[in-house]
Amino acid sequence: MYSFTRLLPLLPLFCTSVVNAVNPCPILGPIWPAATGLSSDPVVIEALQNITTTIEHAIDAGNFSSDSISLQIFDANDPGALLSLFNTAADINTTLGVSDVDENTVFRIGSTSKLFTMFMLLIENGLGPMQDPVADYIPELRDAIIDLFRNSTNWDNGIDFTKWNEVTVGELATHMAGIGRDCKCSWLDPGLTSLVTLTESLDGVLDFTEQASTVEALGFPALPTSQIPTCGVPFPCDRKHFFKGMVQRHPIVPTSRTPIYSNAAFQILGYVVEAMAGDDYSKVLSDDILKPLNLSRTSYGAPDTSLGVIPNKGGLEWWNFAMGDEIPAGGIYSSAKDMATIGRAILNSTLLPPALTRRWLKPVSHTSSLDYGVGAPWEILSFGSERPIDLYTKSGDIGTYSSVFALSPDHGVGFVVLGAGANTHKSLALASDLVSAILIPALEKSAKKQAAKRFAGTYALDSANSSITISTDDGPGLLVTNWISDSSSMAAAFMSLNGMTGPSQLSTRLYPTGLESPGKISFRAVTPPALPSGIGPFTSSCITWFTVDSQVYGSVGIDEFVFNLDQTGNAVSVTPRVLRTTMKKT
Repeated sequence: MYSFTRLLPLLPLFCTSVVNAVNPCPILGPIWPAATGLSSDPVVIEALQNITTTIEHAIDAGNFSSDSISLQIFDANDPGALLSLFNTAADINTTLGVSDVDENTVFRIGSTSKLFTMFMLLIENGLGPMQDPVADYIPELRDAIIDLFRNSTNWDNGIDFTKWNEVTVGELATHMAGIGRDCKCSWLDPGLTSLVTLTESLDGVLDFTEQASTVEALGFPALPTSQIPTCGVPFPCDRKHFFKGMVQRHPIVPTSRTPIYSNAAFQILGYVVEAMAGDDYSKVLSDDILKPLNLSRTSYGAPDTSLGVIPNKGGLEWWNFAMGDEIPAGGIYSSAKDMATIGRAILNSTLLPPALTRRWLKPVSHTSSLDYGVGAPWEILSFGSERPIDLYTKSGDIGTYSSVFALSPDHGVGFVVLGAGANTHKSLALASDLVSAILIPALEKSAKKQAAKRFAGTYALDSANSSITISTDDGPGLLVTNWISDSSSMAAAFMSLNGMTGPSQLSTRLYPTGLESPGKISFRAVTPPALPSGIGPFTSSCITWFTVDSQVYGSVGIDEFVFNLDQTGNAVSVTPRVLRTTMKKT
């Protein structure tokens, strides 16, 4: 005989009636299975046409007139692009570079290079080393810890000295190490507008003396010779001078306090990759990513200019701008097509186990904007009003070049925008907003329409008066109505069990769990309580994540549903597993 355990008696899990009677409050994640066949889906086709028209109008309006752009939207399950869109600026050097931008045109991708470094770390050793002290891999940092430990005054000085013994590989990868943006030996970040302005106004990259005199003219004190950098911009530091300067830099915040963006962190991670693999970064990059994915337009060093787009103003200088050992943080070259291939590989777990990919595509920290989180090295942007939809993005800037790379794991879709020109950062941000604003709602709409076709209908058991109706409405997920088991109303049963007074308190919806077997797909039912108006998160937050599987009958959650599928992926029957019966679609 089965025993029934109710861990949270306040919350019923099944219903029959009123639509939108309560806030649906879905659990975090997809509310329908991701749509398939996107290249032929009418909803997606219309959205792609809308994106094309919108961006072309923006180009005609002069928004991107000074910038060359290569944009590609891709589906993880389709080797071709869903959309490719290009703009070639008039002011480019066609003698050295391409005359027309296309999907194979090479750009510098700036800090999007950090994505490659993290990918390589995962390919080499997974997430296990993320909790390792970085000093385990970097002897220079071990020596810095020993030197600090020998001086008790410095050891106790948390303002002037970084506690390198506390810094982990994972904190470097997620910008949580609290260290400076760049090495002490760097005068200015090559991606910063301030250096671009100086470079343009003085016609060429400045040497250190020229930079110093220029900054002094702004009111800063003159530096003694001992404090003037010997390497940095425009002369990259070798490993010895990088660490000599880095260990002297003041920390910004304690470890894991708040995200602080750091290029230096990823230069260190480049050395960690080399220590793990026992080989040069460029060789590991080739062996781990470029060769397996057949990326012919992605490189560690500068390819021939004939493959790239070269803006007339500053383009050649930035194309050839040497990054040295900072390449793992911002020096890689790539094309839109190659970046789309990388996006598919991540979404499809081509080079990593699926479980590892899922762990990677998760936030580590908020920023001060709650719709902007941080991962490794993800910049996670949240969209959507009905539910949060996270885009896992990485952007980069280096001089006249910019890039934006974005993945939507919920939909198995991503996009990449590469730019070269005078205003690329703003242009790519605008293009990314336009794409997201049109594409994400279309993917949601397409997934809903396909879910209705696949799962909606009435299911019944021939041998008894048992049936269930599943549909879609204006809310999220699949709506459960009219559920009868052996002539008994399951809604009435659960209202009685949970002390509910009327059907208006019930609204049960099914959400995909991501668990599948051949010919089967799993869903969980969620019935949220009617949320009070509340005065803050303690009284009005969605708590359905807390209630899933909270009620079980004979070791089976009463919220567990499994659909049985035909060869086309459409449901032919459904099993509410708590009832130990399977009802066929009528």
